[in-house]
Amino acid sequence: MRRGHETTNRIGLALLGSSLLVAAIAVTSTQDGSALGAPGCWAWILTGLQVVALRSAATGKDWGWLLGASVQLPWIAYAMATAQIGFIPGCLVSGAVQAHGYLRRQMALPHLEEPTYV
Repeated sequence: MRRGHETTNRIGLALLGSSLLVAAIAVTSTQDGSALGAPGCWAWILTGLQVVALRSAATGKDWGWLLGASVQLPWIAYAMATAQIGFIPGCLVSGAVQAHGYLRRQMALPHLEEPTYV
């Protein structure tokens, strides 16, 4: 039961972080006068977070999947702010795949623990 509560807390924190990034993208986009429609730094920030997520998931850290899934909402906000709507289907698919990877990993972890010998 503890693992379920911990998973719920992690998902809640990921959604909060994702929401804060979406809000930051929205606010900075309204103040950006460039042709792109949003500060160019957001592409670098979001790409960096995605690379960290992929590397973490690839090295067996379950939170990497969750980070990768949670970065997709800010990517969608960025796509909308920059009128690059073509990003959205890929973000939705990527988010679903990474959320599934996180949840599957959470369900599998108790089975991966080393047995205790008495």
